[in-house]
Amino acid sequence: MEAPVTSREQRHYLRAVSMVGACLATTTAGTVYLFSTYGPALSQQLGLNSTQTNIVAISANYGLLLSGPFFGWAADTVGPQMLSVFAAVGSFTAFSALAYTYDGELGLYGGWPVLALYMVLVGLSAQAANMAAVTTTTKNFKQNRGGAVSLCIAFFGLSPFVLSHINTMFFATGDTPNTFGYLRFLSFLGLATSMVAALSLAVVGPGPSRYHREIPPGFMVDESISSSSSSSSSSSGLLSFASHGDEERALMARSHYHADLRSPGPSYSAVIKGGLAGNPYGQPHDAPRLSASGEGSSFSSSTAAQQTRQQQPLHGQPFISADGIDYDTARNLGGLSYIQDPEAQLLALVLFLCAGIGVFYNNNVGTVVNALYYSSTEHPNHSAAQRLINHHVAVVSLGSFIGRLSIGFVADACKRVWRLPRSGILVLVTLSVVVSQVVVGAADTLPTLLVGSALTGLSYGFVFGFVPTLVSIWFGTLHFGSNWGLASAFIGFSGQGLGAFFGHIYDRNLPDQDPAKCTKGRCYHDAFRLSLVVALLGLCAAVVLARRRATRRRQNRHLWEAEEVEHVEYVPFILAE
Repeated sequence: MEAPVTSREQRHYLRAVSMVGACLATTTAGTVYLFSTYGPALSQQLGLNSTQTNIVAISANYGLLLSGPFFGWAADTVGPQMLSVFAAVGSFTAFSALAYTYDGELGLYGGWPVLALYMVLVGLSAQAANMAAVTTTTKNFKQNRGGAVSLCIAFFGLSPFVLSHINTMFFATGDTPNTFGYLRFLSFLGLATSMVAALSLAVVGPGPSRYHREIPPGFMVDESISSSSSSSSSSSGLLSFASHGDEERALMARSHYHADLRSPGPSYSAVIKGGLAGNPYGQPHDAPRLSASGEGSSFSSSTAAQQTRQQQPLHGQPFISADGIDYDTARNLGGLSYIQDPEAQLLALVLFLCAGIGVFYNNNVGTVVNALYYSSTEHPNHSAAQRLINHHVAVVSLGSFIGRLSIGFVADACKRVWRLPRSGILVLVTLSVVVSQVVVGAADTLPTLLVGSALTGLSYGFVFGFVPTLVSIWFGTLHFGSNWGLASAFIGFSGQGLGAFFGHIYDRNLPDQDPAKCTKGRCYHDAFRLSLVVALLGLCAAVVLARRRATRRRQNRHLWEAEEVEHVEYVPFILAE
């Protein structure tokens, strides 16, 4: 729900509290990536083969990703509190069931598919917590949205790093790891953090613009638009130039914006600077004026509209279309219009291919470490093997955390310093996925695999930290929860496909499931060759998307799109909160 606030100080305080709650919520969501820390012990205890283990592991990702559209809609509709409560109850129930099944107190009735159902509940709880956190953060921050969302998502990736170290220090100290105690710990952790998040998460909103009382010199609010409401002059964001008392010299741009209905102020608006020299309409009496008819408003002068079509926009100024609309803001797409948009489809394809690789590696890194450890050690120890697995999971998690946290700031810096568009940065992000799979596929020792784990985690963090920002910038925040849920819904299928192929290759080469016979990883290398092909396909999709957006920029050099052009000279009538 939206928190009732009356002052900027209150909004800042509530945003800070909500940000803490969001980080706690994504900490709970990060437990979905911990299967490798308890999966091998669980599989050995219950007698599962590699294929069955992969299906159980990927079930959590099905719950996480396929529920994205629903929980995104719920976050936009009912707010984050109910989602956090569901995450608390679901996480506690799922990990408790796994713990007592491992211990034998809860029978495995129905066989290993029951474990898959428990993991689905783990994924559902994680998605509920994640959507509550990310959607709330996206709606609470405007100017610093990229950094705020990156920080929130970074805790999603950091959670396995911290929890795997806790497993190593407290639950894998003897000759046999205490898997039961570790699973019980995860159940209570999910309950506690999600309940705290339920109490602290709130959509605060951006508040009114700080510019509505201090209008820049030479500008005035157009009374013909704002007369319908006593407060609309401060909320409409429309200014007209009035110099020397001549209001007819006004050159006014109406922002194609759709403000968040829960936010009390405008999302974005901008007005061209200048007087007669900056007026592409020529004489003052030719300047168009907007009617007060809202979204469908038109110019009152057909002559001005005709001149608009014929007049080329000046360098350094936004292109104003014949209906008086400038395109400074993102398109607010949702539902069918979002699904049918070619750029949204390409972005979802990139996410499907590249993020699926991260899901696949997270679920199978324990098996890979076991194979390399047992095949290269004369006197292996189960706890030592578990500590090695925890170490690799921690490295993947730390890389993911760094990638998620840094990509927003790196992307902003690249745009400001080198004017590299975000679509170009996406190509570099997918290239990092390709590099990680080259290293992992060539790894035949544990130290080399550790480098591959770090690169895989880093590239996975880049993808999951950057794509949500692109969704919010390119397609708006009004339907962000639903859009992000749709974009990420099918990642589990690519991860499942790669995981199933890995399990098939592993079981075919090691029918007795003895990792000591898998010399230098030869029993699974074919699976990473396939993941490399998938990464290359993701890179191709990113290049096609970048070329499409480059074509858009070439055709509309003066089209104002906030995600592509930041150097245009304008008066920012933005929310400064």
